[in-house]
Amino acid sequence: MSRPNLRLALPLLACGLVAAPLRAAEPAGYSISAFRAAMAQAAVAVTVRQPKPPAAPKEHTATVVTADKIEGQQDVRVDASGRVVVERDATRLDADRVQYDLLSDEAVATGDVVLKRGTDTIRGPRLRYRVEEQVGEFETPTYEIVRKRPARVSKQAISAGITRPADVTVHGHGQAESIELEGENRYHLKNATFTTCEANDPAWYVKAKELDLDFDRNVGDATHGTFHFGGLPVMYAPAAPFPLSGERRSGLLAPTIGISNVTGLDVTLPYYLNLAPNYDDTLVPRYIARRGVQLNNEFRYLKPGYVGSLRTEYLARDEVYGESRSAVSFIHDQQFGRGFSGRVNYNAVSDKDYFTDLSSRVTQTSTDNLMREASLSYNAGSWFSGSVLTQRIQSLTGSPQYNRLPVMTGLAYLPEVGGFSLKMPMEAANFHRSDSDQGWRTYVYPQVAYNFVRPGGFITPKIGVHATRYALQDRVSAGPLDESRVLPIGSVDAGLFFERDSHIGHRDVVQTLEPRLYYLKVPYRNQNTLPVFDSAPMDFGFAQIFSENLYSGQDRYANASQITGSVTSRLLNAENGEELVRGAFGVRMYFEDQKVTLPGETPRTEQLADLLGAFSGRVLPNTTLDLFAQYNPRDTRMERGTVGLRYQPGFAKVASASYRYQRQSYTDVDLALQWPVVNNFYVVGRVNGDIRTDKLTQAIAGLEYNGGCWVFRLAAESLLNTSGAYTNAYYFQFEFGGAISIGNSPVSLLERSVVGYGRISQPVSDPVFGSQ
Repeated sequence: MSRPNLRLALPLLACGLVAAPLRAAEPAGYSISAFRAAMAQAAVAVTVRQPKPPAAPKEHTATVVTADKIEGQQDVRVDASGRVVVERDATRLDADRVQYDLLSDEAVATGDVVLKRGTDTIRGPRLRYRVEEQVGEFETPTYEIVRKRPARVSKQAISAGITRPADVTVHGHGQAESIELEGENRYHLKNATFTTCEANDPAWYVKAKELDLDFDRNVGDATHGTFHFGGLPVMYAPAAPFPLSGERRSGLLAPTIGISNVTGLDVTLPYYLNLAPNYDDTLVPRYIARRGVQLNNEFRYLKPGYVGSLRTEYLARDEVYGESRSAVSFIHDQQFGRGFSGRVNYNAVSDKDYFTDLSSRVTQTSTDNLMREASLSYNAGSWFSGSVLTQRIQSLTGSPQYNRLPVMTGLAYLPEVGGFSLKMPMEAANFHRSDSDQGWRTYVYPQVAYNFVRPGGFITPKIGVHATRYALQDRVSAGPLDESRVLPIGSVDAGLFFERDSHIGHRDVVQTLEPRLYYLKVPYRNQNTLPVFDSAPMDFGFAQIFSENLYSGQDRYANASQITGSVTSRLLNAENGEELVRGAFGVRMYFEDQKVTLPGETPRTEQLADLLGAFSGRVLPNTTLDLFAQYNPRDTRMERGTVGLRYQPGFAKVASASYRYQRQSYTDVDLALQWPVVNNFYVVGRVNGDIRTDKLTQAIAGLEYNGGCWVFRLAAESLLNTSGAYTNAYYFQFEFGGAISIGNSPVSLLERSVVGYGRISQPVSDPVFGSQ
């Protein structure tokens, strides 16, 4: 479920402007009344239109009347006819005839009357208008209101480093029995319609008995409003205040409707409370057909120096589960100044099956662990940084996890001291788990490197000492442990850069050749008696072959006497440096057998490691190819491989296929597609599964329709969850002109699942409880 930012159906009248993000309280700005008072000194200039009149500068506060014919009495009235234009500042009035009373500053325009105020345009047969005060009344007008709406970016896009795009311009128009102009930025409409459709017979529109738009306060009010779609009334609201220009306002939000095999019909009706500029609350009652009524709530706050949110979910009795169920999430981030910051991240659910049964976010059905942690960090941009953290984990799989109560980390780093760099990470952690060894682990790793870097290459020798100490009082199978491990570590990393000018067809390119050698020496220390708190084998790949350890974490440090070599070649666009193609090959040679292992692991005895190869780039127009291979030369077999091909000739046109293989683990095939088919219909989908076990991991099928001023989406998903069962979810959504969304949006699901997916409409809401 996602939070629509606008009130029910009537926010369409706000030209599709969405709710602004929460912001910290700040001093109010100055009033524009002083500017309006200054306009009271305006002068009035009257001229008669001449053929091709020369341009002449105008005073900003002058009222200028131009026409084919002008009569009247000086300083009293003006009767203008024939292509009449009345201009003042950003306001322009065109009409066939204008009677202008200079004493009352009132103009009566008739005929083909067009009033333009900034980006807004109103047309009608008759207008009575006081020019300086910008007030008056239009009879039976049509209108167009143009406003910019801040573009929205998904959390996934932000995390991927995508910057916010330009604001979206929304064109709203309609007709009314009358429009009362109540100032520079205020309108009162009677018996008015509104739509963002361009056709004379719009697919949708809103009709309201009365509509007030106040762009000074950025608020609007509508009474007796009805939303029409396909010529039929589908929604009614007796009264609906709504935000303009991105401002937030309390009120009922649009409902969401979803269906899954776990919940059945799933309906929410959120109510948004704009409590203050810097905090708000959203109440979300949720009807779950198979399980009951759930009450959800999210409270957000923002102050200079800190920000946070509290989210709660409660189901008094689950009709299937037979008990009450609940969830809570609290996040608080604070800046204390002088480099100090703090964070609290607390998450809990009542039972391990909560997300599988009740989550409105399909991705949460695969959640294994929930984090509960509090930290205090220091980083003032100096040579030292550090943190203190306490961390507990709620396991949802039944497999207990180590808690760290607490863990203290530090990093001393001097990047440049006479060509040398000095670095010393350190940590002291108390690991706690009732069914396993527990106690303190402390390590410190001082190291020094010399950085010899030139345009054509580099060489970096480094030495360090990794010292670790275990002090365990509570052990499951033995007495207390007080043991240390000291490892001197030395390495030399060197590389060269070659490049030459070349050509591909008519394109100038630069080809590079980048060989690299890395030698590592780590002596053997017997570590069989040490516990395993956080160590695991690292994936063998281009990142790992240039690392100091075979394992993640600190509990195992593998002995090493080895040399790694690789060569990379790239083709770059000679004009802008864009990488077009990259190929790489890597190999590692061992000079001694592996002696350090994790419990149950077989040590390596071969001298030659697996060979690595990779290729990525644009092989054809609009077509990219990604290849990766891990080949075992000892047994002449492929250990792991990936092939990915993506064709993307344009917006909302993408087809991709990938194949992933790991011997004795999986053989995975992934197919994804978004493509226009006929008459603005798009098909979208993804299939992912392991053909070795003949088991489907995820399947998505969807259909989208772009009606120009409205969009319809229909999608279904089947996802294998952590319990080994499938969660089937169904989505449908209507988006109307970037103004309102009705239904349960599958957009974020499609963005995550289909690489290169193009959103055929602008987003209209921010996520609250259920961004898919």
